[in-house]
Amino acid sequence: MGDSKFCYKCMEKYDSDHNICPHCGYDNSRSHNPMYITPGTILHDRYLVGVLLEYNGEGATYIGHDISTGCKVMLREYMPINLCTRVRNKATISVNYNDLAKYKAFMAEYTELNKSLARMRNDSNINPVLDMFAENNTTYTVFEYIEGVKLLDFLKENAGELSWEQVAKLFPPLFTTIGRLHNAGIIHRAISPDTVYITAKGELRLSGFCVSAVRTANAGLEYELFKGYAAPEQYSANSSSRQGSWTDVYGICALIYRALTGCMPDDSTDRLKHDDLHEPAMLNQHIPAHVSRVLMDGMNLSGRDRIQTITELVTRLFEQPTPIKSATGITAAVKNYQEQPTRRADGFSEPPVYQQPPQQPMYAPPQPPPMNYPQRSNDDYDDYQYERVNNVDRIKVPIIIAILLLAILMIIAVVFINILGLGGGSDESASKKSKNSSTTDNVISGTVDPSAATTLPEDTKVPDFRGKFYENIKDKWADYFVLDPTYEYNDDYDSDMIFEQDIEPNKMVAVGTVIKVKVSKGKESATIPDFSGCSVSQYKNRLEGAGISDFNCQFLPSKWAYGTPNTVIELQVDGKKVSPGDSFSNKEGKKLTIYYIPDSSEGQQTTQSQWTETTTAAQATTQYQEPATQAPQQVTEAPQPVTQAPQQVTEAPQPIVTDAPVDTPVETPTNDAGVETW
Repeated sequence: MGDSKFCYKCMEKYDSDHNICPHCGYDNSRSHNPMYITPGTILHDRYLVGVLLEYNGEGATYIGHDISTGCKVMLREYMPINLCTRVRNKATISVNYNDLAKYKAFMAEYTELNKSLARMRNDSNINPVLDMFAENNTTYTVFEYIEGVKLLDFLKENAGELSWEQVAKLFPPLFTTIGRLHNAGIIHRAISPDTVYITAKGELRLSGFCVSAVRTANAGLEYELFKGYAAPEQYSANSSSRQGSWTDVYGICALIYRALTGCMPDDSTDRLKHDDLHEPAMLNQHIPAHVSRVLMDGMNLSGRDRIQTITELVTRLFEQPTPIKSATGITAAVKNYQEQPTRRADGFSEPPVYQQPPQQPMYAPPQPPPMNYPQRSNDDYDDYQYERVNNVDRIKVPIIIAILLLAILMIIAVVFINILGLGGGSDESASKKSKNSSTTDNVISGTVDPSAATTLPEDTKVPDFRGKFYENIKDKWADYFVLDPTYEYNDDYDSDMIFEQDIEPNKMVAVGTVIKVKVSKGKESATIPDFSGCSVSQYKNRLEGAGISDFNCQFLPSKWAYGTPNTVIELQVDGKKVSPGDSFSNKEGKKLTIYYIPDSSEGQQTTQSQWTETTTAAQATTQYQEPATQAPQQVTEAPQPVTQAPQQVTEAPQPIVTDAPVDTPVETPTNDAGVETW
């Protein structure tokens, strides 16, 4: 037996002599997307990084292992893909210089959001923040690993829907949590079956918190909205499309609509064109009439006419003739639900708990049927797939029985025909056997003969991949198509950009179709740019802009020249000196060697007035604490440790790797303690 090692997918230990994880079947030697952290990397001398779970316009989430506590965690990395890139073969992030201001602004919002969530870590309905730190020129947040399943999968395992009695018992704690978030100034904007989990204890847990630009169309980052659950104001970044607590009211009402009816609501953009959304009671007659009306009011397309707050929503869902408001502002329904706020030792109020008193209930719900909690695998962290609006879940059992009966009748008919000798010749019989007994291939080539028969419906529209980066989209569309790349030099497209596809955009094809794409390897030839007065980092930018990739150039320190440190002094190809303006061929595979004057202080920490390529993440972090008074922007006291192990959340500095010109230094503001702030 050899030493043990961790599986990068399930983070379970197994014998290092084995190549395949015996727990989940994952091979640690499998290739990964170079845009994201290499599995096996250690962050902050404490966290082992596993495989990529999901990503969006704000950043990426990985499964991880906390070496100190021995627990599985989830690592969230701030990395807006349209503002930065990753240094090749490193975990370090390099920021596009022109996007520096945006990068810092969104990172400040990301940091403040997660600091606010850390203050609410005792709320069991929010995935708690365990740690926060700066490294690799970005910020990382460590979350507790969720042992549960997405609500979408839970609904599928429970006949596709829940009764109102089950919803009335399951959702009140989540209502309270959302109300607390709104009081703290946090709007979620992504409440959906894909961001709400249900644990083995039967508790709902909210995840998927992101900066507002990711949850609003055309707001500066690549946005991610959940079809059917996003409010109409999220599809516009105009100042007239105001967002607020009513935005989350739309999302939670849409989620309850889905849970009660088994049908995903129509998307709000489609409803703006033609609103024919059916009331929940029309789809499920067991839904109380007043609940059906409240949900429709909560999904009003006009934010002004919609139910404005979670307090109002809870009041109307569980309302009695005379609603009573508690001192904390969360309204409870008379006789049916009572709010019982409690006071913790630290002075803060616990979230209100909705309880059903024994006397004179509004209704006497039957005991809800047992709920199945399927075990979740790491494969559940796929990109969000939209549900189809249908009622199949409610009638799937009769449909399956009918299909089985039909199949049995067809088999009996075929056997009867063969016995009577009415079948065709041997060739025809073999053909029939082939059609009836063979399994249809899940992958269909894009160049297949159009006349060939297939059992898969052509119901998926092919997007236009041209002009998009292959590494960014290949995993995003993996559930729909198989992209088969061919790499060629192309002077009109940047490296890794798709410039041709064999199936035209908007054509309807079957899921799993192979689409052949041509991917650019960069320009076939380029003109060597001028290096006069350039630092190493600045000249790298010029080379990239000219079309000379990192593969075809190398930087070496000069041992014979003197002058200004960190400046380029000479260019060579195959040992021969070349000059700016000369032509350079990427296709030939030769290296362009760039000699520069080394800096004697190279590798030291940069100062406020100088940015170099070797800028590293600032390691000075400021412990933040919960104040005695609820000041939202000031953190003065160390947070309470989590139950697993004492951990503290530290303020993430905001270091940037960028190629700023030497003559335009970026000033770094500091606070009274001398710590850098942005």
